[in-house]
This record gives sequence, structure tokens and C-alpha cells, in this order.
Amino acid sequence: MSEKREKTNKKFMLLSAIGIFMVVDHHTFTAFNLLGDYIPYNSFFMPMFVFISGYFNKVDNTTDIWAYTKKKIKNLLLPYLGISLFVFAVQQLIDLLKTGEGPSLPSGYMLYVLERVITVGSPFPMAAPIWFVISLFTLLITYMLIKKLLYKIWNSYVMFGLSCVLSMLVVLLTHIAGPDSFYWFLLPLKCLFFLPFLELGIIYREHLEKPHTGLSGGLKTALLFALLLINVVRTTILPSSYDVAFDSLDDLSGFTSPYIFTPLISAFTGILFWLTVVDLIGKPLAESRFINFMSCNTFWIMGLHILFFNILNIGLLAVNDHITALPYFDSQAFRESEWYYWEINSNFKAVYVIMGILGPLGLKWLFDKMITMLRSKLSKRLYSGK
Repeated sequence: MSEKREKTNKKFMLLSAIGIFMVVDHHTFTAFNLLGDYIPYNSFFMPMFVFISGYFNKVDNTTDIWAYTKKKIKNLLLPYLGISLFVFAVQQLIDLLKTGEGPSLPSGYMLYVLERVITVGSPFPMAAPIWFVISLFTLLITYMLIKKLLYKIWNSYVMFGLSCVLSMLVVLLTHIAGPDSFYWFLLPLKCLFFLPFLELGIIYREHLEKPHTGLSGGLKTALLFALLLINVVRTTILPSSYDVAFDSLDDLSGFTSPYIFTPLISAFTGILFWLTVVDLIGKPLAESRFINFMSCNTFWIMGLHILFFNILNIGLLAVNDHITALPYFDSQAFRESEWYYWEINSNFKAVYVIMGILGPLGLKWLFDKMITMLRSKLSKRLYSGK
């Protein structure tokens, strides 16, 4: 997810880049809003990341449990830990600049952080979007163990059907009991909710990709219009004036539709729509080095974009307090929240999106350069025998 490499699967490279752009745009309350009025971001983009992971996830009865687990720890948990610690350190500095007071952690803070990691998934607010990593890691390991155990009778279509039922039962549970009632079971319930999208990625790779890719341009265009129509019906006829189907998946608190099947429909619709868009018009972007770098480092963008929003705000606060008063900049609101945005006009939100993408990517570029330099120096020392 964060390795430095050249991706060969250009379709999924572009799909993951679109997905992470939507995450950042969503967290600025949609500065760009790529068809978000018709297919809201938060009705499909996190399931789409699970779908992408499923597409590349290859496990069977020959999979080595320990080797697979070590790989996921290396690719998911270690970057999660590193980014979390970095965000925490910079957050202390930002809080110092905001308030003028040194960091003071309350008693039992580490237990509080651990509790958040194993429930909601994010250790603290400025790293909130990284909650997804814990859910994905748990889901992949659990799926691998179940598939190895049941490999002789495994059928992807049967598993997909069963997982859809389980996913709807999770939504039903949130309607009946409310998320506060199962706080300590959030992680397994999120895994059950995401399970059909993981299996769908595998089914797409093994059975559906060839016929889907082989559709003519006219049929793909017709499919896009049909999917838009489905979503227009879902958002205009089904109850709720803003029926995004689900939101706040970190604590399962945002299932707005009264129908338990709506989240599945909205997620499948959004995934297939953007998968078809990429298939239809994605070729001009397929060789973009920037898109490839962005796709290879979605982990960094996901974990650090809120931090860079706050770095931008620190600069605005300095201007506002020491140079000239900025119109509509609420310094007190910024001091009280990590999610403050300067609402001078709707267009300025685009600056936050750009900062939230280019900031983490620039940091990753510097990190790669530093690692390359250190490796080069170490190699020269070893070669010279010093």
C-alpha cells in the first residue's frame, strides 16, 4: 500500500488513486465533488478499498499462515504504527503552537489509545482516517484462516451470498441496538460488514473482469447511465432527504437508510460505476508517474491528510494573529478542533484537498530519498570494510 514501485495493473492503480482522492475531498466537505451528488463518496469508497484488496488477495489451502501474516504486519501494521507515532509527535507541536501550552497527557492515556485502536481503529483524532487499516488487517487474516479451513468446500459465490446476509445483519443490529451497545465488538462487526466486498474483488478477478473489460464503449456508456439511474432512484425515492446509505464506518454509527440492503446496493453501484469509468476513459492517465506514485502511497495520504490540513491552518493562524486579520478565520474554533476549515469561500476548500494530497506525497518523497541515501552510505561502508 505504501511501497515505492511501478504498478503494472494500471486500471486498479487509477481506481485506488481516485478512491484516495475522494477520501481527502470528502473530509473537506467535497471541494471537487466528483459526481458526489449522484453517487456520494461515503456510500462506496471504503468498501471500494476492500474490493481492491480482495482483487489482489490470493489465498488457498497452500498459503503459509505465518508468511502471509508477516507480510500483512509488514505492509499494514508497521506503517500504521509509524504513521500514528509521527502524527502524534507533530500533533503535540501543533497543539503547542495553537494553545501556547506544552503537551500534557492525562492519566491512563495509553490505555485510552489502545482501546481506540481495538475498537474504533484510530489512536487519536488527527489520525482518524487510519482506522481502516486495523479493520482491513483483521479482515484479511480472518478470511485467510477461514478459507484454509473450508477450502475443500469453498465456493466464492456461496460465500459472497452468505457474506451479504451477514453484512445486512450488521446494519440491522445498528438499527435495533445502536453502535454504543456493541462498542467492544466494533472490529469484528466491521469485518463482517466488509466481507462481501473482499469476496467480490476475488470474484471480479476470477470471473467478471474479462467480460466487463470486453464490453464495447457503447455498452460501457450505457452501463454508466444505468448505474446513475439506479442511484438517482435510490436517493430520490427511498426515504431520507440525504440517503448516502452509510457513513462513519469507524464506529458504525451512520447507517441513515431504513433499509438494511441499501448499503450493499449503494456500494456495489459506486464500485461498478467507477470501475467502468476507469475502464472506459482511464487510458490517458494510465502512464502518469504522479498517479502511480499517488496510488502506491494511499496509506500515507490516508494517515496524514488531516495532519496537513492542520499544518495549513497553523500557517493561517500565524498570519491571522501576527500579520493581518484574515476574514472569517475563526482562531478559537481551530484551537478547539482538528477538523476546522477556513470558510472564506467554497473554492478555498480545494487548497485543503491539494495540501492533503501533496503534503503526504512530498513527505513520502523526502522519506524515500533519505532511505536511499542512508542505504547508499551503508553499502559504501560495508564495501570498503569500514
